[in-house]
Amino acid sequence: MWSEQMRRDLLHYYPHSRSVPVYVVGPPQFDVFYQPRFARTREEFCRGAGLSPDKPIILYALGSPNFFRGEQHGALHLAQRLAAGDLGDAQMLVRPHPLFDKGTEATLLHAFGPRVVVQHTGGQRPNEPFFQDERAIVDWVNSFRHADVVVNMSSTAAVDAALCDRPVVNLDYDPAPGSPQQALVKDVNHRGTHFKPIAESGGVWLVQNPDEMVEAVRTYLRCPELHQTKRRWIVQHVCEFGDGCSGRRLAEAILDFADHPSRRRRSFSVSATDVHPEHVS
Repeated sequence: MWSEQMRRDLLHYYPHSRSVPVYVVGPPQFDVFYQPRFARTREEFCRGAGLSPDKPIILYALGSPNFFRGEQHGALHLAQRLAAGDLGDAQMLVRPHPLFDKGTEATLLHAFGPRVVVQHTGGQRPNEPFFQDERAIVDWVNSFRHADVVVNMSSTAAVDAALCDRPVVNLDYDPAPGSPQQALVKDVNHRGTHFKPIAESGGVWLVQNPDEMVEAVRTYLRCPELHQTKRRWIVQHVCEFGDGCSGRRLAEAILDFADHPSRRRRSFSVSATDVHPEHVS
């Protein structure tokens, strides 16, 4: 499991899991944020992304359209306010969900260039299936490392941002015309057990309308340290560890399980800290 909270959820919702070992190892996929091979300087990243390293970067991370339809209208509004001068000399990088980058956002926001850049996150060629190669990982990691503010709608991007200690603005409203999914947005942020702890942690700034979104971004650009302690709580709550060694812990947990056949028949759960020290790095 990623965290102690996830372990508690597992044991609560699936009581039969108490009959097998449960290892808390952290999320291996986030290890890339800690690996120097994927890090790029701000100058290198901005040069490749078409951004200026001297101007603040607002990263608008879009989620899956299978979840929230019309989310790109939030990015469109922010681009309009940026063009109107309401966010100073900032620039915006829009990051489509890698599985749904069909060029729609690039077309929608084309008129706002060069201060608004839409990142290419899909395959190398049109309609090519997405595969997260090293280029894609570098873009993903450095988009968050060098963002000054991250805007999203109840997605894993909030965790990505927290891992990099970047302020997070989270929409608590449906930005699509007519707000057809307003009730769903509220359910995700305030009723569902999956994202509610993040939304109500104080580590993200929940905004209720476009004006509040602009004000939150503007405030975070001035005071990036705001809500920093709560962002650290998000990392601990979701990931348990913030050291980039989750993949190693996962491998060592598998080895530990394989080395102790009796554990398959015992009724208990173990954390990563229960593994022999030489098995944990």
